[in-house]
Amino acid sequence: MDIEQNGVGILPVKSHGRALPPVFCRELGVDWRGQRDRLGEAVRSWLASSPSMHTRIGYSGDLRQFLRFQEIEAGHWEKLIGLLPSHVSGWRDSLVDAGYSQASIRRKVIAVRSLFTYLQTFGYAGANPAHGKFVKTPAPARDGKTIALSPHDCRMLLDAADTSTPIGIRDRAILATLAYSACRVGELVRLRVGDYRRQAEHHVLNILGKGGKERVVPLHLEAVERLREWKEVAGIADEHAGPLFRSVCSSRGHGRDGFLHSHITVRAVEYLVARYVRRLGLPSGVSVHSLRVTALTTARHRGADIIDLQDFAGHADPRTTLAYIRSQERLSKSPTYVLRY
Repeated sequence: MDIEQNGVGILPVKSHGRALPPVFCRELGVDWRGQRDRLGEAVRSWLASSPSMHTRIGYSGDLRQFLRFQEIEAGHWEKLIGLLPSHVSGWRDSLVDAGYSQASIRRKVIAVRSLFTYLQTFGYAGANPAHGKFVKTPAPARDGKTIALSPHDCRMLLDAADTSTPIGIRDRAILATLAYSACRVGELVRLRVGDYRRQAEHHVLNILGKGGKERVVPLHLEAVERLREWKEVAGIADEHAGPLFRSVCSSRGHGRDGFLHSHITVRAVEYLVARYVRRLGLPSGVSVHSLRVTALTTARHRGADIIDLQDFAGHADPRTTLAYIRSQERLSKSPTYVLRY
């Protein structure tokens, strides 16, 4: 297809006296304003397609960054159809030069790839300039940067909260849920009382994960006991639709004056984990995500199958799960320790 570029966008041109259809709209006679409107509608629909607000915010930010690099003004969606693989790879290389991590670069390029895949479903007739055949993304790191705790340090963290206060009982339940279910912090804060239930001989959590995918995770007996104690002290056992974990009414009351009828926030969970990490003198890099990594790493080292771990973690790809498995055991078996000179 012959195309020409003007100051506004890509326009269909005539070939042998016949008007060619635009790349996006297959209908004849659609001008650049029509393409802008259709593409804008498609982009908004793409952003709204994910049920996760976190994903929508992340994709929106990645798209804005990509458009700024391509010098595409806000709302000039028709210029998307002029992008080539070289434009995407140039952006990827600029991210490398700017010092972004491989994981961040991979996520950002995949976001753009996802957009064009969605546009094709929406009616876009061109190629996907961010397709993996055109633009390679960094391979997932074998070992991520999040610190995994040793079983000994994890035990210390699980027992760090003061059980003489309601907030300490809540914190113990939160830490046990994170350590024994490997749930993400965003999944934890969305849990309702009714998501914790009995299924046959198991106590399970119904966890709503990324992309609106649900999974059922059995709970260790220690987590079961801590959750029972928390529900009892908070008086929420019968509030099936209410939030499972809640913020205190006042910080000075330590929960003795009750808890708010609203979900605890991600920031609050991150803060309470950081507080216990500092108190115990654990490495400063230990975060709430460390408990998820610790659960998957420890289970793998103790014989859990990778496919079972993938289901446990709620990952779509087992390679993602493998990136969570830290290499303490592999490092201990390194040939470097048998060398003698």
